[in-house]
Amino acid sequence: MPMKSDAVVIGGGVVGLGAALTLIESGLEKVTLLENKVIASGGSGLGTGSVHTQRWYATDSDLIQRTRSIVKRLATTTNGVFDLYPVGRLTVVGGADGEIVSAYGRHLRTIGIDAVELSRNELKARFPEMNVTDIDRALFTREDGVLYPPALSWALAGFFRKAGGTIWEGCAATGLKIAGNRIRGVSLSNDDIIETDRVIVAAGVWSRKLLQTAGLDLALTHAVTHNSVMTIGRRDLWSQVPSLLDGVLGVIAIPRNPGTIMAANTAGEYQAPISRSENVMRSSTVELIERDEEFKAETLQQQASVLAQLRHRYSGYDIRGIVGHWAGLLDGTPDNHPLLGAFPGIDGLWVGCGLTGYGVQRGPGVGEALAHLALGKEPLVDVSAY
Repeated sequence: MPMKSDAVVIGGGVVGLGAALTLIESGLEKVTLLENKVIASGGSGLGTGSVHTQRWYATDSDLIQRTRSIVKRLATTTNGVFDLYPVGRLTVVGGADGEIVSAYGRHLRTIGIDAVELSRNELKARFPEMNVTDIDRALFTREDGVLYPPALSWALAGFFRKAGGTIWEGCAATGLKIAGNRIRGVSLSNDDIIETDRVIVAAGVWSRKLLQTAGLDLALTHAVTHNSVMTIGRRDLWSQVPSLLDGVLGVIAIPRNPGTIMAANTAGEYQAPISRSENVMRSSTVELIERDEEFKAETLQQQASVLAQLRHRYSGYDIRGIVGHWAGLLDGTPDNHPLLGAFPGIDGLWVGCGLTGYGVQRGPGVGEALAHLALGKEPLVDVSAY
């Protein structure tokens, strides 16, 4: 007897889980989520966890607002076991980019975000141990924060399972079944087929590979990203470390947990063939470095650069040496906008991928929008631009 489902979601990251939860909470009885490995084993588990509304595009800011609403609901229901921790988001720039940041702040305030523009002196007053000598202007959104990405994924999974959803981990979707330009089902690695007329593909960098099994394709790119982890010696300043985008030095720094900073060069993505990049998903960063001389050289160079940059910016914080690092795969697009919506020419197929390293902060909102589209509803966020 064939297996049947009202909808199949492929991908156990925050996008897929957000879509699956919305589908079943909207009234579908049988929703199946397929994950090739385990929940949050891809980019959703490796993200820095920064959730900030400082995005250049209105659609992004709206999606992040939806994510924050979803996270707030999860946090309230779990009595704070899972939560978003407010640390603030700080963008700092030199003179050449000052007006751009001012315009950006005005845009954020028009959509209801508390975005405060700071001069050099105001920034020094707020963060007295920070080196601001090369900064002209800053933008601070105090309500932004960080969360633990695996916890978000597992919270979404738990609510989905409790609502009656089905999660199959270690279960690979090997192909899409299409007939007459309409989705008919999903094939599994053991040759079983789940019959369905709704499929949402949210498998990150692997989405393209899956679609190609049905003769479809996406303009999806990928890159390996690596982050360095360093400790802060000044314990009294642990609560004064914002999520930072440093436009002067070209570095991001995220205090996901008190006392440590996860940092990377903003130009620190390493391109590699997908077959080679798969090693990142199967091995530790150390093992990958041992096998790949090019990646090793890139990593060591960026680690030294990032450490020097952080010691310059956080001059009074006592930034210690690097204690660890990790790598993961980013799925992106040529124009850096996600691919979100119905797949052209195929009824019953929707795609959500290409979030370019900002998947955790937009993912639940993206998943919710995909589910609404799959149900024939108007999404709470207008995602037509994507």
